[in-house]
Amino acid sequence: MPSLDIHIALARKYLKIHNDIKDEVEFIKGSLAPDLAIDRIKSHYTKKVNQNNLKEILKNKIGLNEYLAKAKIDNDYEKGYFFHLLTDYIFFNNFFDKNYIVKTEYNDFKKDLYYSYNQVHEYLINNYDISYGPFQKEVENRITSSQKDAHYRGEERQNIISYANLDKFINEMLKNDISTYLESLKIKNYN
Repeated sequence: MPSLDIHIALARKYLKIHNDIKDEVEFIKGSLAPDLAIDRIKSHYTKKVNQNNLKEILKNKIGLNEYLAKAKIDNDYEKGYFFHLLTDYIFFNNFFDKNYIVKTEYNDFKKDLYYSYNQVHEYLINNYDISYGPFQKEVENRITSSQKDAHYRGEERQNIISYANLDKFINEMLKNDISTYLESLKIKNYN
C-alpha cells in the first residue's frame, strides 16, 4: 500500500482541489484508518492467494468491491476510507513496472517498497503537506511498526518509487472527486 505519507499528501491535496468534503478531519481520519487498523488484512478486505505470484497478491491486496458492498459512503469518514482503498488498489496494480512485478517475489517487493518509502519521505515533506495533525502519534507508531516488519535494514535494496512517477500518480488520483469514482463504471472492474 502507499505509505501513510502518500495517503496524507493525497488527502490534504484532495481537500484543496475538491469541495465535496464538509468535515476535513473525518475525511483525513478515514483516509488513514485502513493503515492504522490492528488487522490490516481485514481493514483492506484482502483475499488470500498463492504467495508465489506477486501480481496476483497485489491484485487481491485490496477488496474494493467487498468494501463497497458493506459501506454506504454517505459521510466524510467513509469517503476517506474509500479513497484510501481506491488509492491502494490503483497503486498496487498500475504504479509499478510490469517487468519488475513479474520477476520479483513478494518478500523482496515488500523490502524494496519500504526502502523506497524512506527514500521519498523527504521529497514528500518538501513538496506536499504531510502534516498528520491529531493523528501524529498514532501514525508515528504505525510507521515504526511497519519499518520493523519490512526487515530490509542493512540490505542493499532497490528504490521502486521515482519522484516523477509519484507526482504523476498523485495528480492522476486527484483528477476525479469521490462521487465520480463511485459512479464510474471503471469501479466494476476492480478485483
